[in-house]
Amino acid sequence: MGSATDTVDTRVTRNTASMLGARVVMALSGLVSVPVVYQSLGPREFGVWIVLTGLLAMAALIDLGLGSALVREVARAVSTADRDLVRRLQGLTLGWAVLLGLLTLGALGVCWPWITGLLRLGDLADQAWHATIWLVLGLVASAVELPWRAVLEGGQRYGSLAAISAGTAVLGATLAILVVRLGGGLAALAASAAATGVIRTLLLAGATHRQRPDLSPRWGRLGRSDVRRIGGYGMRVQVSTGAGMVNVELDRLVLGGVFGPAVAGDFDLGTRLLNLLRLPPSLALVVLFPAAVARSAAQGVGWADRFHLAATRYLALFLAPAAAALMVSADPLVRLWLGHQVTWATVNILVLTPAYALNLISGATTVVARAEGRPGLETRYVLLSVVLNLAFTVPLIWLCGPLGVPLSTALAVVLSTAYFLVHFHAATARRLTPLARAIWPPIAVAVAAGLVASAASRYLPDGPGRLDAALAVGSRVGLTLLVAAVLLIIGGHVSASDRMRLHRLLRAPAAILAPTAGGPR
Repeated sequence: MGSATDTVDTRVTRNTASMLGARVVMALSGLVSVPVVYQSLGPREFGVWIVLTGLLAMAALIDLGLGSALVREVARAVSTADRDLVRRLQGLTLGWAVLLGLLTLGALGVCWPWITGLLRLGDLADQAWHATIWLVLGLVASAVELPWRAVLEGGQRYGSLAAISAGTAVLGATLAILVVRLGGGLAALAASAAATGVIRTLLLAGATHRQRPDLSPRWGRLGRSDVRRIGGYGMRVQVSTGAGMVNVELDRLVLGGVFGPAVAGDFDLGTRLLNLLRLPPSLALVVLFPAAVARSAAQGVGWADRFHLAATRYLALFLAPAAAALMVSADPLVRLWLGHQVTWATVNILVLTPAYALNLISGATTVVARAEGRPGLETRYVLLSVVLNLAFTVPLIWLCGPLGVPLSTALAVVLSTAYFLVHFHAATARRLTPLARAIWPPIAVAVAAGLVASAASRYLPDGPGRLDAALAVGSRVGLTLLVAAVLLIIGGHVSASDRMRLHRLLRAPAAILAPTAGGPR
């Protein structure tokens, strides 16, 4: 039993390290390419690019939840019949990918005159339409890759997936920089993105065929019971994922339609920096999900409870101080990245960071809900978030102007996340008090550390140049994290056993799957 557990932990550790490395490469590729694209296109054309990619990102979410369902079915596949079901589900996913592309292109063609006016495209309308055609091709390529990506994720073959994702991210960033430097506009930029998507799909298909030749797509009928089970799970996850993305993409579209593409582009720059905060925890949760499914099925509710509290605690210990550090250093961080101040990017970071940090802390609860086959609990809260966002947007825009858009998103995310945590514990007959005890100390300490660093920022290095901005970011982040660490230790919120476990996590991220000391495996 111990050797099997060690094997699982080793695999998860290796997977986490590979995907973390890939995500770091992808993030760095974006950090390098976006300022070049922004400066080459200009604020307005860059804003149109952001709005178009947001529009197509929303269309990409209409995948019927087949991607998530496939990952779960691959992770559970043991028998020949299970694998045959996975292959037929892969075939269905491929068919839907092509149909999705045709439906999206047709819908955009019919609605284009209305979209042109709504998004204030003006003299960029023709360029935007040609770019949209290329982006639809990229959308189809991304949908076509799902069957192979799901096999690698569900089978926990993250090494190949990480290498391909990182390599194509570098390729995509390189092509984007070359295109805009050579004078290419929106259409050429979209063509480079589509080409990158096609190459990524071909590489994923080849890697999957080499590693799991028994899981290649095939056409065949699905039984009614399979359709109900897979469709029900997939659609609930789809609604959750889709609604969560709508909150982000809706901001782009509203800002572009009400205040113009340039404002939407400036806000999006802040979102891209905010994504750096989301990168490590979201990656860890994605990698842990297939392993959590297997452990929950084998060891039951007791293991799931221990995992839930441990994962939430360490997410809070990481995210709360990191969020405070990001907020304190937001302005110099934007200047360091872009070379000059972009006010709306800074504002976006300040408004959204606390809400997204709280939402990410609840990620372990999401993993447990999905692993236990309860995605509907997540679906309700994400739908609530969208409804609240829509309800808050108009009055807050009227009261606060462009600031009202991210403010409405932040309020919706905070209220819906709180509802989810309460509802999950009530629906699963779990006590909420242990979770609250795991969350509140890091949050309280982060608030105090942020206030101290903010008050001290006037005495720390800063200035107009990039070097000055780098010094400002380093000193503010360092002070915030130092104060947070000292307060956590003095307050007894990080015990000796916590430090041992954190040290173990740095060496082996899979340690979060292990039970607490003295608990049974």
